[in-house]
Amino acid sequence: MKILNLPNQITLSRLALSAATFVLLALAGRDRVEIEGTTGWICVGLFVLSSATDWLDGYLARRLHLVTPFGRIMDPFVDKVSVCGTFVFLAVLDPASTPAWIVVTIVGREFFVQSIRSYLESRNVSFAAELPGKVKFVLQCCAIGAILVQHAWAAAAPSWWEWFARILLWLALLSTVHSGWFYMRKALAHLRDAEC
Repeated sequence: MKILNLPNQITLSRLALSAATFVLLALAGRDRVEIEGTTGWICVGLFVLSSATDWLDGYLARRLHLVTPFGRIMDPFVDKVSVCGTFVFLAVLDPASTPAWIVVTIVGREFFVQSIRSYLESRNVSFAAELPGKVKFVLQCCAIGAILVQHAWAAAAPSWWEWFARILLWLALLSTVHSGWFYMRKALAHLRDAEC
């Protein structure tokens, strides 16, 4: 089976979309480009396209029987790069809308859960993504999208949009902590069984 089959090509294209988003956000952070207006809306479009196609690669891999070890590694890796990377750039660009401590919590949770998953799967224990993790990912993407739209709109943003973006960010944070707690309890149950 080819490594660079269609689902894996989509996965890698999402990585390229994320990289393009990072470049624009980095240039905005250095005052090379204005994040308001066209550049901001390009960032919104790139991130939305990357997030919206997240389900597509997995769906096609299962539907076309093209699941590969490469895809199983790269798909969650690209998810984490896209979300965590965008949060980091937003924290640098505008700490008021994206506080650094929230970003550290989100990134720390990803390291923690990935460490648990790696350890348990090395012991042949299945540790697939479950509903709390999927909800967390959706809310994180929605929060990032809302913050990017806020920057793109700038002064033209409706007065309520800042509060809407802030609420989504807090929901993303709460779901991040909850899903981390969920996976930690699941891992502890397996560890207790292994020690018995």
